[in-house]
This record gives sequence, structure tokens and C-alpha cells, in this order.
Amino acid sequence: MTAHEQVLTRIDGLREELLATVAAAIRIPSVTPTFPGEDYADAVGAEGAVSRLLAGVYADVGAEVDVFAVDPGRDNAVGVIRGTGGGRSLILNGHVDVVPPGDPAAWRSGDPFDGAIEDGWIHGRGSADMKSGLVAQAFAARALREAGVRLRGDLILQAVVGEENLEHHMGTSAVLARGYTADGAIVAEPTGAARPLTVMAATPGVLVMQVDVVGKSAHSSMRGRMLRGQGTRDPIAVSAIDRGLVIHEALRRLEHDWAITKFDPLFEPGQFTIAPGALDGGARHSRSGAFIPDQMSMVYAVFHPPAEEQETIREEIESHIAHVAATDPWLRDNPPVVTWQLCYPGSRVDPTHPLCNVVAGARELAGHDSRYAARPGIEAFPSATDSTWLCRAGIPTVGLGPGELAMAHAYDERCAVDEIICATRTYALAAIDWCGA
Repeated sequence: MTAHEQVLTRIDGLREELLATVAAAIRIPSVTPTFPGEDYADAVGAEGAVSRLLAGVYADVGAEVDVFAVDPGRDNAVGVIRGTGGGRSLILNGHVDVVPPGDPAAWRSGDPFDGAIEDGWIHGRGSADMKSGLVAQAFAARALREAGVRLRGDLILQAVVGEENLEHHMGTSAVLARGYTADGAIVAEPTGAARPLTVMAATPGVLVMQVDVVGKSAHSSMRGRMLRGQGTRDPIAVSAIDRGLVIHEALRRLEHDWAITKFDPLFEPGQFTIAPGALDGGARHSRSGAFIPDQMSMVYAVFHPPAEEQETIREEIESHIAHVAATDPWLRDNPPVVTWQLCYPGSRVDPTHPLCNVVAGARELAGHDSRYAARPGIEAFPSATDSTWLCRAGIPTVGLGPGELAMAHAYDERCAVDEIICATRTYALAAIDWCGA
């Protein structure tokens, strides 16, 4: 048998143990402790528990294991399997943390972390995003070893913390700074955005901005007089909500323009958006219908093409808001305040890059006898991932992982078992073809 055939046969033999390990990882409630609304003291430590679970698998395959944390309890795990020499090195990267599960009663079993395997699915928070892919990477390395396949290049397994709250300095960037770099990388994000197990060669840039608008409060019965007096230099009252919605509608028009003017062939049409995430308004001293509101705050997530500089995007949006404000007497004298809360660059690898071809070919071979037969598409992941920081370190990086993206962060999150097996096969075959054997 060829090395490919030996590894595929061994993965089939590891199926039940692989799924049991995924279930064990899901049962550890590794919610990012810094996620808004979380009690840090209660949540911290669970990420590290998942990392240590993975570190055990890494050790079993003969890897040099390094478990370390930037902050106590938030351990990353790295396993390095040294190659025989002369081949390219490869990183298999994934994050151990998950988002909060929400109300347990809204889950099918009442337990968001049950890890149950039923009817071809594995259930629970983190099943799709992204413990199935993370464990699949580890078992791909195990299958290589147990099939007797020695890689020429190094294989580096990375289980990192903090991705869900965009704390790359705790996870992927900390691992890279520790010297664990390579000639290529695969991130196990759930890449079933449109079709299962596609090869994701790009991620958008992401900005989070807050727009604050002020008004002038008065008794709510003054709204009629306020409306009749709009445009005067000293109105009796000004609704911050009304004025804020002027800005909101202007951003909606800009978003509509972006559907035409912002383009990248790897992304679906209309992917680049200005998405409202939170709107809050009212009187400063009371959220009540008794007052005309003098305060409005709006938070947006801005998704833009990875090739565009974020400074250019910020200037475009701020200029658009300023132009609209200049046409409104109140906003001209009381301009909205724009605060940029997060700037997360995008990433992009040319779809003709050898890594894209290797991973697409491995995925095609991995699914030849399943519903995943045929060569996968090379597309873009629609949100931020740690691919950004790997690419910024000079490491060509693509995403591929089991799970439907719509399941990530959702109630009743689940991942198809056959996708997990196909992903495991893909990682192992890609390692052979990229690193040499």
C-alpha cells in the first residue's frame, strides 16, 4: 500500500477513539474567560484543560510537547514532530476556547456541553467551532505515526487560547513568538460556509466602531414643538435617537454602495458590510418614555476586503459620516463621535499558491469514497480568524475544518461525524504531500 492508503486505513481504525476524544473536549466548558458577561474567576482554567487533553495526544505520537500560558490558567499546547529532513514544515492550528452557550434550556438536551453522538452528529458547544477540527488534526498526526509514515518536514500541532475574544496575543501570536513557525499552516475553522470542507484562502479585515450622537432632552410631550422647530439654532429639544438614525441610514446607503464597489473574487458578492450590532439610546439620567432622548450609541462590525488598508476604510467611513452630519443643522454643530474599538486585519493567500493546491488535492482524495467526492472550492472565510497572524508572520495559511459555519455560536451547535473523519484524512494527506514522506 502507498503511504496515503496506509494512513487512510489507520484513520478508519481510529474512528471511535477520535470521536470519543472530541466528545471529551466538548465536555470541558472552555468558554473564553474574558468574553463579555463572563465571570473570569469561574471560567479561567478550562481552556488550559482542553490544551492539556490535546497535549496528551501530542505526547502519544512522539511529539516534543510544550504547554505554556501568557496568563495563568490559559495554557496553549504545542506538539512538534520532527521530520527526517529535506521537507517543508507545516502547522496545524486550532483554538480551544468557545463562546458562552447562552440559556441551557434552549439546548436540545438541556446541557450545552453534553458531547452526545447521535444520528451521525456530535453535539455541544464547540463541536463545530472548533474542537472537532482541533482533535482531527491531532489524530491525523497519530494516524501518520501508527501507519509508519515519517515526514521529511516538521509537523507542528498548535492548540491555542483566546481566539473567540480576538486575544491572539494570548494564543497564536504567543505561540509564534515562542518560535513555532513553519513553511505553511492549516487552521481548522469550520469551513462549511457554502459547501462542506472548502479550502479558505482569505479572511476579511474586521473593524468594530462605536458612533455616539448627542441630543437635547426635554419632556416627551415637547416632541411636537421639537419637530416644528427643527432647523433652528436653539431648538427646544433634539432627539438623539432621531439624529442617530440619520447616521444609521447613511451607513446603510454606504453599505449598499459597498456591495458594488468592494470586491474580492474569493468572497461572495455583498460580503463586505457595515453590520449594526448594538444600538442604545435614551435620556442620560433615565431610560424612560417620559423624556426626549439626549444620547444614542451605535456599535458596528465592519467587514472589508483584506487588500484594503484599514486606515483607508476608517477614513472612508468617517468622511461619509462627517458629510452627512454637515447637512443637518444639529449634527453640524454637534458632530457624531466615532471611536474605533477593534482593528483586525484580514489575510489572503493567492488561490494558485502551492499550499492551496496541496490542501485541495488532499481534500479531494480524502473524500473520494464519500459524499465529499470532487475537488473542493478555494474560497474565503467570512469572518476573522487566527489566519491573520500566521500570514502576518510570513506563513502562508489556509483554513479547512469540519462543521457548518451557521452552527458556530448557535444553540444546538453540532458537527457531522463524516465531516470530522474527512477532515482528519485531509490533514494527514496534506501533511504527506506538503512535508514529504
